[in-house]
Amino acid sequence: MTDDLSWEGRRRALETGPYGRCVYRCDNDVVDHQTVLMETASGASVTLVMHGHSYEEYRSMRFDGTKASLRACFGRAAEIVIYDHGGGEEVVEIPAASSGHGGGDWGIFGSFLRVLRGEEKPLTDVRASLESHLLAFAAEEARLSHGVIDMAAFRAQAEQMG
Repeated sequence: MTDDLSWEGRRRALETGPYGRCVYRCDNDVVDHQTVLMETASGASVTLVMHGHSYEEYRSMRFDGTKASLRACFGRAAEIVIYDHGGGEEVVEIPAASSGHGGGDWGIFGSFLRVLRGEEKPLTDVRASLESHLLAFAAEEARLSHGVIDMAAFRAQAEQMG
């Protein structure tokens, strides 16, 4: 924010710099809520809902299939619950996170280091990792253009740029 850590220096930085701007009254266009509807090649539908206004920061997932549903919550109370449509459920408790993104930051970094040291094989390949990022870029393009993104065309355009 500023190298001048005095009261006056910090106040001046807030008054004149980008950190003192009100996010609702400036050129900020960062998304605070979004719903992304996707259809896979097999015809399965996927809905991603993101919202930035909550009393608790956490991630949750829900997968519904023909035989069961899986619900996962990664926040203060972290657990995965599998609901069998025929009856019964299984609960898997998740240890509390000790780092950002529900503990995922340390998990990804630790795995990366173990791969570099030859202690484990990568969990994914480069192509799959790039594809997941391409999906995120496509979601942002859809948000900005208010349109539907054809992934094959979007992928081809990205490959031409590289």
